[in-house]
Amino acid sequence: MNAIIPDISSADILIVDDNPYNVELLETLLDEEGYLCCESFTDPYSAEARVLQQVPDLILLDVRMPGMSGFQLMERLQQVLSKPQMPAIIFLTAQVDEQTRYQALQLGAQDFITKPFDHVEVLQRLHNTLQLRLLLRERSEKADQLEHLVTQRTAELRSQSREDPVTLLPNRRGLLELLAEQIQYQAPVSVYFIALEGLDEIARLHGYGVADLLSKAVAARMLNQLGAEQTLGVWNSSEWLLLAPGMDQGTDIAHQLLQLFQAPFRVETMALRLRVRIGVSSNSESCSAQQLVRMAALALAPEEGRWRRYDAGLEQALLRRKQIQDALALALENNEFHLVFQPKVDVENGRFSSAEALLRWQNSTLGAVSPAEFIPLAEAGGEVVQIGDWVVDRVIEYLNDWRGRGLVGEDFSLAVNVASVQLMQPRFAERLVQRVLASGLPPGALEVEVTESGLMEDIELAMTQLEVLAAAGIRIAIDDFGTGYSSLAYLKTLPVSVLKIDRAFIRELHNNIQDQRLTETVIAMARHFECKTVAEGVELPEQLSMLTRMGCDQVQGFLFAPPLKEAAMLKMVRLGFDHLFTTRLESEPAL
Repeated sequence: MNAIIPDISSADILIVDDNPYNVELLETLLDEEGYLCCESFTDPYSAEARVLQQVPDLILLDVRMPGMSGFQLMERLQQVLSKPQMPAIIFLTAQVDEQTRYQALQLGAQDFITKPFDHVEVLQRLHNTLQLRLLLRERSEKADQLEHLVTQRTAELRSQSREDPVTLLPNRRGLLELLAEQIQYQAPVSVYFIALEGLDEIARLHGYGVADLLSKAVAARMLNQLGAEQTLGVWNSSEWLLLAPGMDQGTDIAHQLLQLFQAPFRVETMALRLRVRIGVSSNSESCSAQQLVRMAALALAPEEGRWRRYDAGLEQALLRRKQIQDALALALENNEFHLVFQPKVDVENGRFSSAEALLRWQNSTLGAVSPAEFIPLAEAGGEVVQIGDWVVDRVIEYLNDWRGRGLVGEDFSLAVNVASVQLMQPRFAERLVQRVLASGLPPGALEVEVTESGLMEDIELAMTQLEVLAAAGIRIAIDDFGTGYSSLAYLKTLPVSVLKIDRAFIRELHNNIQDQRLTETVIAMARHFECKTVAEGVELPEQLSMLTRMGCDQVQGFLFAPPLKEAAMLKMVRLGFDHLFTTRLESEPAL
């Protein structure tokens, strides 16, 4: 025989035969062939004990033995050892009948060696069996290794699928699983939804690498301050979650979170600041993890540096918002809008020479919807562009009708409010001028009111638009003047005709020295820039008296009239407001 391979030569082989002669013969044969680990037993019970102590690779097992047959020994071993643990078994037998062979194969024997032994046959069958067992073992070990690698990789992927790649904090999936687990065990938990304001801008300005470093710095600072029982995670890049045990009302933890963002974050050589808003919710019996997070997100404070706790009223507000948004899409088509007009009164003589056109909405389901509710939603959803076009068309129609019937003077004008979304439309000014000219109205009959914040969205585009309007003769008014950005900076360059003093300065004008000084300064500044001034929200005669002495050009407010329907407004145009000014002048002491 050829020399056997080392892996087979070191195989653990057991010889079990009650005939010492057969045992000696097999031992000698295997030794000469180079097998190194052979052990023999003539007692099957001793052989059983050896197998249970150390399972061999192969058993050469005699079928017929006193006390216990080879078949019985194999059955006893199968009851104790699992299938992968069972050694290979070659039966030694002088019987070659079908019943013996069938029983051996049924038990799982690998082969037979018949007595008397043919040495070449014995070695070949033994060699084949061990080689097959070695192959199966290698495959089993590889399968085990592969299974281990798959298990390990699966665990890694599972971890990665629940981990934010930048901060290594739990991600959305991981947070939801942790939260669901706490809810399942009925553990009280509070969710803090943290909106990081400014992270996207930093990414666009300094690059996403810097933004990633900033996120890591935020995570490090928060983890350093938070308790071990609290879980911080990333819902998305600019919205994070904190899970805290208990039904805390939010005050302590929320304030702690807000304070963490007071100081800038050091990233490379930069000191970067983030602003933050927080919403808080706590679990209830019927609340799922997704619902709890949604409630915290819904509770997000509208102002930066603030926090707010969820309550059911927020759900109603969200429902109301959704109803308004849905109804807005069909409001124009259903002819649900109409205009009202609030007089602008000349301070010098009480004459009603202009008015502001104000949009109103009456919906069949929602009833009268306040402009304070629907205008911001129309701006956010883009409907304000079409609605604004409708307002301009209606104002042009009204002016043409009134002028044609002689109901207003040639110098009467109407002002329309223009949202920042409209102003940022590239051809807004050009289209507006074309519509006014096509109507036959003098351009001065129309006044456009824009807000400071609207101008600042894109000052260059706004300047281009307003210059087109001013060049055509349409007057420009700055609404809510003094409440926005640096007013002097753009007054020098923008073609502004009118400054509207915000009602915030007028409300306490008769009582507040500071408001008086600010209002007087605005009026003097407007006169310097050759702009007219209109004071909004005038409700008291004392306010009117002060504005007159300060040199304000026009006033607007409930002292004269609320927003009026067309018929009431035209009546006011005929009557004027000179009686208010006459009464006021007669009651004032002579200078």
